[in-house]
Amino acid sequence: MDSECAELLPLVCTVLVNPKQSLPDDTCFEKLLDWFKDLTKKVSGASLLQHNPCLTELISSVCKLKTNEPTVLSFVLRLVGILAATEEGFCFLEEQDILHSLFGNPGLTHTELWDEAIVRSGWINGLWSMLQHWRVMHFIIMNDFTKMILNLQIDRSLFVASAANQLLAHILNFPKKVPAHSSSDNSDIWQNSVACECNTYAEQTEWANCSIKIAQHLGDALHSDISFHTHQSLRLLTLALVHCQPQVMEVLWQKTEAAIKTRMGNGQIVMEQPFLEVLLTASRTALLNKEDSNLVNLMDLMLCTLNPTQAIPFALGIFKLENCPHILRSKAIQVILQPLDCIMAAIDEQQQSSVLEGGFVLEKLATKKQLSQKGSCSSLLCLSLYHTEELLCMDTLHLEVPGKSLFCSVLTVLRACIGMALPCSSKNSNIFKNLIGCTKVQKSAMDTLSRLAQCSGSSEFLSEAFLVLHEYLQNSDTDSSVLTKAMQAVLNWLFCCSEIPLTWLFLKQDLFSVLEKRLCDVRWEVRDSTLEFLTRLTIQFQDKGGFPAILMSTGVPSLLHSLLSDPESYVRASAICALGQTSFVMGKEEDMKSVPGVQKELASHLVDILANDTECFPRRAVVRVFSKWLKHPSQQPIQHLEKNAITVLDLGSNDLDWEVKIHTLELAEIWISQTLAKPVLSCCPYTVALPTHSVLSLTESIQKLLDLKIFDVLFNGLFDCDRPVAQKACSILLSLKRVIIEDSSFTRCTLTYDLKGQQWAADTLTKYFSKRSESVHVSTDQQRQLGIVEVLSSLDLEAMQQTLGQSSDHIENSPRSLLKDILAATHTTADNAVDCY
Repeated sequence: MDSECAELLPLVCTVLVNPKQSLPDDTCFEKLLDWFKDLTKKVSGASLLQHNPCLTELISSVCKLKTNEPTVLSFVLRLVGILAATEEGFCFLEEQDILHSLFGNPGLTHTELWDEAIVRSGWINGLWSMLQHWRVMHFIIMNDFTKMILNLQIDRSLFVASAANQLLAHILNFPKKVPAHSSSDNSDIWQNSVACECNTYAEQTEWANCSIKIAQHLGDALHSDISFHTHQSLRLLTLALVHCQPQVMEVLWQKTEAAIKTRMGNGQIVMEQPFLEVLLTASRTALLNKEDSNLVNLMDLMLCTLNPTQAIPFALGIFKLENCPHILRSKAIQVILQPLDCIMAAIDEQQQSSVLEGGFVLEKLATKKQLSQKGSCSSLLCLSLYHTEELLCMDTLHLEVPGKSLFCSVLTVLRACIGMALPCSSKNSNIFKNLIGCTKVQKSAMDTLSRLAQCSGSSEFLSEAFLVLHEYLQNSDTDSSVLTKAMQAVLNWLFCCSEIPLTWLFLKQDLFSVLEKRLCDVRWEVRDSTLEFLTRLTIQFQDKGGFPAILMSTGVPSLLHSLLSDPESYVRASAICALGQTSFVMGKEEDMKSVPGVQKELASHLVDILANDTECFPRRAVVRVFSKWLKHPSQQPIQHLEKNAITVLDLGSNDLDWEVKIHTLELAEIWISQTLAKPVLSCCPYTVALPTHSVLSLTESIQKLLDLKIFDVLFNGLFDCDRPVAQKACSILLSLKRVIIEDSSFTRCTLTYDLKGQQWAADTLTKYFSKRSESVHVSTDQQRQLGIVEVLSSLDLEAMQQTLGQSSDHIENSPRSLLKDILAATHTTADNAVDCY
């Protein structure tokens, strides 16, 4: 603790215990506790108390209940928990008779203060923070706090009840190391779990008796008719089973198993989800492979008896288990896929099980009933499809589920949603009526179909996949969100099967004709999605030999140009990106004959957009496209770009949108990197022999950057009002400065930078001439011109970078400021809030 904080702390403690002074903002207490937690990581609680007696005075005053402020009492309870977390701090507070007076004071629990949830929460959290060593465990047991904690576990405040559960789990999990053997009495199942850091046999017995009491309470609560009591006990089991010792785990599991069997026997499983969470938690422990635990049988039984909506997520949890028994794993897969299987069976009643081939066949009445109801049909199918997609991410799934059956099921669902699949009889017609036009199911099925493209053997189903996807793409009734999903699925199938002739046939005969239609769609979302799809498609296929010819034979390029004038700014931005990417294809020499002057016209058009478009999204896209072109000089000649570079850099650096300025700095950074690179190449990736290259000296490179006005862009950005822009410019200038300093020959260079019109120039000149011990009153030419080395040296870029890296509230964001704010708040009106960090 620094000296100023040490001076302010006594004043703050005086304010806290003064009943006439209160803080209007309770978050101050949380910030103080965070500060004390950080302090106790550096020094012990005892040392903190000894060097700051005001803390002891504060705690003692609260112990005597001299304050009626619940927030102050709660704060002190939690503060004592933090300070007593070490044995030294605990002993110091115990010697002062503070611990018993504060936590064990019966007067506290019988006052109106105890009715405040914040006080009960402070009591629980104080003990929880404190319980880091065996002295605290002894303190809890000797004062019979366990009974109070168990009562608070079902407190009317959920925050208090949750904290009590956490503390009870901490007590059960407290021993960390199991000894090889230990003397025992009638409680040896517990005492064998006690940590070897126990100092005495008495401590073992104390903890064992306390744990037995908690376990017995759990067993009783699990049989309770009050759902909240049962729920809280199940939550405690979920917390405790993860880390407790094997012997404790067995006893807790015995209580759980007995309760589950009793409830299932009485048909009273009303708390399915909490019970399922306990089962899954237990299955991640050694209980899964213990023959006498009966855990596998219970999980099997739950899979068969739960309704499908609950069973499917539970089944996925089972499938993800390590060392899961094969039979249980197979049943879990069947549960997840059963709704899809029902759809397939509804198409052909003779086909009893299409996805679930062989093995265990689940009762389908509940699933069919949910699928027949309009309210539950879509949610159940989406749940099945979503979890099926998760299964497809696992490498072992193909060993357990036939890919053909799964693929057919997903395609059948997609066909049913647009009326392409009909039931074999009228009794299943409700299912298909519920599916027609259901966008939720369509989107989930598209995601699953997209994932199926990456599975082994997907090429076998390529023709059917393209058929269904083409139907969705050309159907005018397809929802825009579904269309986006369909395009993503098309992209995945094209990419995964790009070497198959059928893929190229689909591209040439079907896909681009549909895309032309979608580029003219009345919905701007569809036009935008189509443009984004074209951009990604071009990225994937631009290096494929046949793709340029297919693209150029369509009307897509001319449509892209027309969309640069679309009324929606999002569409214009996407059109710019798409044209920027397709230009890599259209710009090739053999294709330019069919589209004369396209490349030159496009660059000029983009510059016009940057200068005149009133929306920021198209302007951002323009600068990004120029950056992308510059990154690929082999496909976009550098000389061609330089004609528009100065204009783009000038417009971008003076744009009102900070993201445009950021993208402009990125463009400048790429240009600097290309210019300073030692080999300056001008080659094409298709040429066999690379031409010879010239090497520019650093002086020539910097002169080129000066000619392009790149230093103007960087200096404008450095002093920009938007901090991200200034940070980016400062970072680039620092990199440039390092390059220049490392080159000893350049330090003698006479290249100058014109400071005329720069608002920051006067300060830079002052610094420069003061270092040379010269008068600032020099000639007009000198005031306008300064060597580039001198400019970079005069600007303290390192200090600027450090300043820009600080948060805007770095001065206020400190313990010292917090303490001052607390003191200031007591001298202001109640309408003023505390400005604490």
